[in-house]
Amino acid sequence: RGYSSVKVCTWDRAGLFSTVCGSLSAAGLNILSAQIFSRIDGVVLDTFYVTEIHGGGLVGREARERFEEILLKALTRGPLDFHSLIARQKVARPLYQGLPGERIKTRILFDNATSEDRTVIDVETEDHLGLLYAISGALTELGLDIALAKISTEKGAAVDTFYVRDADGQKVESSDRQREIAERLYEAIKHLELASP
Repeated sequence: RGYSSVKVCTWDRAGLFSTVCGSLSAAGLNILSAQIFSRIDGVVLDTFYVTEIHGGGLVGREARERFEEILLKALTRGPLDFHSLIARQKVARPLYQGLPGERIKTRILFDNATSEDRTVIDVETEDHLGLLYAISGALTELGLDIALAKISTEKGAAVDTFYVRDADGQKVESSDRQREIAERLYEAIKHLELASP
């Protein structure tokens, strides 16, 4: 189908999803979609569907080995500077180019009705290399626990859904807290847009 599947199974830890996303982007892999699931026993099962950023094809052995090496370093030796690693992967032109003047407006929505014990955050925006890393990193920095994520990218549009709980284990129901989260996400996405060619 023109993409490769990456499956990650490991023990859950703070910032894990962001670390995996950063490792994929740093290895030159574009995340088309993803599904993450955290079991109650602390085991995480993540599936990512990716292509190589240069050419958009299936993932070759070199890129796969690069991803494994970066992820292993990040998980065993501590935090890596993913921003600079991802910046080295810049592509000459986006894989999808819209019509002149065509822009996808960023929208961030909060939903406390869908899930019994999680707040659902929907993020709709233009796709950029490192987008999922930027969003998940911002959520982690805000102290939010991501239990489930559904990621979809098509024709330059990213529609990402995150099921989260705040640091106290509760839903994000305060309008002030929601505003803080939205502002931080808008800031992270804007930073990516400014860094794009």
